[in-house]
Amino acid sequence: MEIIRWLALALLILFAGYTVHASRTESFWKSLKIVLALKWGRQVTIDLYLGLFLFNFFIYLNEGSILLVAAWLIPTLILGNIVPLIYFVVNFNSLVSHFI
Repeated sequence: MEIIRWLALALLILFAGYTVHASRTESFWKSLKIVLALKWGRQVTIDLYLGLFLFNFFIYLNEGSILLVAAWLIPTLILGNIVPLIYFVVNFNSLVSHFI
C-alpha cells in the first residue's frame, strides 16, 4: 500500500509543476473566460467543484471536524485538486485504515 502513497506524492509533484508551468505561460483569467463561455467548459467546471466538495465531505468523515473541513475547503476551492492530493498524501494511513 505504501507504493500508492509514493505514486500519489509523485503525481502531486508533477501536477504542481505543471500548474506552475501553465500559470507562467498563460493567463488563468483569460483562459477561464474562454472555458466558461463553452457549455462543456461550464459542465466540467461544475463537475470539478462538485468533486471538490465531495472530497471535503470525505475529509469530514475522516476528521469529524467542521473547522478542519473549512481549513481544507478554502484552499481547495482556490487551488483545485492539488489540495486534496496533499491531504491524501499526508493522511494516507488514516484514510486507508477505514478500508483495511
